[in-house]
Amino acid sequence: MRKLSLLFALLLPMLFSSCEFEEVDLGFPKTVNFTKDGGEIIISGETTFTHANIHNFKTGDQGKIQESETGEAFIYDWLKIEYSDFNNSELTISAQPNKTGKSRELHIEIYSGPDYQTIKVVQE
Repeated sequence: MRKLSLLFALLLPMLFSSCEFEEVDLGFPKTVNFTKDGGEIIISGETTFTHANIHNFKTGDQGKIQESETGEAFIYDWLKIEYSDFNNSELTISAQPNKTGKSRELHIEIYSGPDYQTIKVVQE
């Protein structure tokens, strides 16, 4: 029993260190810009991804899942993202018109296994 505990104690840190997420370049654009009129942009990367979400880095809030006929959809404030079910390399980003008169910014995080990429979305 003591050998098993020792083995577990040695392997546990390796298990947790291998599960850490790391930001890498997945081939998606680093920044997406929308005019004040909003609209829709489809972006793609060099690898498939399994999950994406919208983040407001100023408040720490995240997007909420929304019903979608094509797969997953997340919406946060003025921004919406949609993508097909797992193993997709395209992401549709939609922005509502900006009537605030101020520039606004949100971030999208795209996950592919333990790797992820952050995309800054700016609307004038």
